[in-house]
Amino acid sequence: MALRRLNTTAVLLVLVFLVIIVTGGILYVQLRTDDVSSRLVTGEVVRTLVIAHEEDDPFLSFVLFYHPETDRAAVLDIPGNLGGVIRSLSRVDRIDAVFDHESPDLFRAEVEQFIGASIPFTLVMSERQLIDFIDLLGGVDLFIINDYRELDGNDPILLPTGNVRLDGQKAVQYVRHEDEVETELERIGKRQAFVQSLLRSVRRNARFLTHPNVVEVRSDLVETRLDNRAQTTLFSAFGRIDPERIVRRRVQGTTRAVEVEGVMHQLLFPHFEGQWLKQAVQQVEQTLASTEEEMTEQVVVSLEILNGTTRSGLARRTAELYEDYGFEIRRFGNAESDQIEHTLIVDRRGIGDLAQQTAQVIRGQREVTEVQPAADVEVTVILGRDFDGSVVRTQ
Repeated sequence: MALRRLNTTAVLLVLVFLVIIVTGGILYVQLRTDDVSSRLVTGEVVRTLVIAHEEDDPFLSFVLFYHPETDRAAVLDIPGNLGGVIRSLSRVDRIDAVFDHESPDLFRAEVEQFIGASIPFTLVMSERQLIDFIDLLGGVDLFIINDYRELDGNDPILLPTGNVRLDGQKAVQYVRHEDEVETELERIGKRQAFVQSLLRSVRRNARFLTHPNVVEVRSDLVETRLDNRAQTTLFSAFGRIDPERIVRRRVQGTTRAVEVEGVMHQLLFPHFEGQWLKQAVQQVEQTLASTEEEMTEQVVVSLEILNGTTRSGLARRTAELYEDYGFEIRRFGNAESDQIEHTLIVDRRGIGDLAQQTAQVIRGQREVTEVQPAADVEVTVILGRDFDGSVVRTQ
């Protein structure tokens, strides 16, 4: 009898223990915070690498920066021919040489090295998955600058100039097509416009994408280490982005022919061994963190940049640097003299702190005011010998 009571008590204790474990597990699942939510709560910039590929050939890759306190975002295009010392290969090569669609970590690590910042989240889609994802969104709206024709293959495309809504198949064909008359800058612009349109569709369908009945379908279209809950949190955040205020950035650099394992490649090397790119990323994140009130007070400063040295191409490279910081470049060229000793920042309006904003970018110390009411620029930058291509060096 005593033994039976003991067995009954033991069974009850086991049941109570199991109830506690199950209840604790349920509470843990309900209350646990995923990594995406943690970053959103702390107000950190959320960096996400997005890649679309055909096998091991990425045809679209970009870093999406999102600030949860301002709901502002930026897109940095990562071209496949981005060149440099690829650490995992121990040689100079193009960045897409390390891309593996089944394990994109090496590619992500190289992108992190180039931009000087960690990227905690990666979203990878095959061409088929991207097509289906766009169709899930009901298509994307794009502005076609020139009449577009692709008659090869089983699905010819004829797109007239103007605003059009494209299904997944046509949208991906359009963004992948490389016209012989297109410049590389135009191709980058087309990819960025496509990404902006894609985010516009994500915003329009944010509630749909995060609906419990759609989560499984959406998850089948995106390869990522994030679980469904974290994915839903991330897409919900992307749904708050204002696509019309997205900051669009590209890698500024010099294209050079490089032989890699017996094959010649045109590689894009970032200016100043990548320091400009890292600075541009820092500046972008500072811009995204600006409050709405601060943003409305910011003015796009128009610049004239003149090279007062004998170094060829200095004004053009400096113009690219200022473009990365959001300045408007009206023109660049040579100064009247190539023997300018000290870099000079000339205020052409005499109002506000436009010259000071301009000088801060390159740490210029010499500012003067020479008002020219008829001038079409606010500030003229005259580069001197003390400018090393990145900042002004003081003695």
